[in-house]
Amino acid sequence: MKKIPILGKLKAGTTQRHLIKLPGAALAKDEPRPVISVAGAKPGPVLFVNAGVHGGEYPAIEAVIRFSKTLDPKKISGTVILMPVMNLPAFRTRTPFVCPVDNVNPNRVFPGDPSGSYSEQMTHALIHEFVVHADAYIDLHGGDIPEALVPFVICRAGSDEIAKKSKAIAMAFGLPYVLAISKPVQPAKGSSSYAAAAEKGVPSILAEAGGVGQMQEEAVATLVGGVVNVMRHLEMIGNAGDTPATTEEATAKSQIPGSKSQANSKSKTKKTARSAVATTKTTAADTGPSRTGIATTVLTKFEWLYTKNAGMWYSKVVAGDLVKKGQQIGAVGNLFGDVLEKIISPVNGVVLFLTINPSVLENGLLMGIGCGSDK
Repeated sequence: MKKIPILGKLKAGTTQRHLIKLPGAALAKDEPRPVISVAGAKPGPVLFVNAGVHGGEYPAIEAVIRFSKTLDPKKISGTVILMPVMNLPAFRTRTPFVCPVDNVNPNRVFPGDPSGSYSEQMTHALIHEFVVHADAYIDLHGGDIPEALVPFVICRAGSDEIAKKSKAIAMAFGLPYVLAISKPVQPAKGSSSYAAAAEKGVPSILAEAGGVGQMQEEAVATLVGGVVNVMRHLEMIGNAGDTPATTEEATAKSQIPGSKSQANSKSKTKKTARSAVATTKTTAADTGPSRTGIATTVLTKFEWLYTKNAGMWYSKVVAGDLVKKGQQIGAVGNLFGDVLEKIISPVNGVVLFLTINPSVLENGLLMGIGCGSDK
């Protein structure tokens, strides 16, 4: 069995709960982070899954918690390591996007720095204590507290073996869109989790579902089901009959008493948008059924739109909408009701996420549009 030193000895055929203190001077006073290890009875790969890089992405966090309860170690091959929340300070304080300790977005400073700020030390510890010991890595996300999105997966583009394996995992996850990109979407000191992991030689993806600061049952089930699909792809579990629990069983098994589904109807993917985006330049392998049978479109560009002005944001689109180059997709106005700026789509594509709160700052992020090679 492959060792993960920070967890100590893992016994085949058992599930263990751990409280882990990550190394780093800036992290010394942190509360321990919960981690679950599920060591299969049979040998196989190590899959590391975390959520909570952004503390307000609750469906992703719940998906890791719920998934941990579905696994029967006697029926799996290999080892699954689960961390529900990496960015505990943001989770505890309901802080979107950044870690409140240093006001840094952790997903812009991977692979981190052992001598850097709090977020840099935290991401460095995650990479070196967990990711490098895995054979595959899944980072679960969603729209943050003020964001809605349509489910999608991101992986690193490329022709090398790690990129190819990452894309295969992304396709196996089973979401409507796979975004394979080769460069960061924002200038930053570091990179995102999936890119840093790939640079370390670990096939990796970042999967997104849910958002708007709510516990959306549909999004939780989508992410749990995606991880199950990846386990099948990695041959850690067999067919559906051998799976420890179906997605529906996972939802029922950890259903919070009295809770109701809060699935965001705006995040449902439109078939018309999917089929239209599929007309961009892709190969037959890039557009069509994934391993799960879900129609998946591969996108190769991620255009983020910002406002030049602070004010009120009036969107004309929702997550999942198809947009055309030159189309007005929103406007920003002042508090007198004057239009300061019309927001025009620079590309043909699909709205993968957007800011839903009306209040925006100067240079504030409005939305992200996924598109193919031809804009």
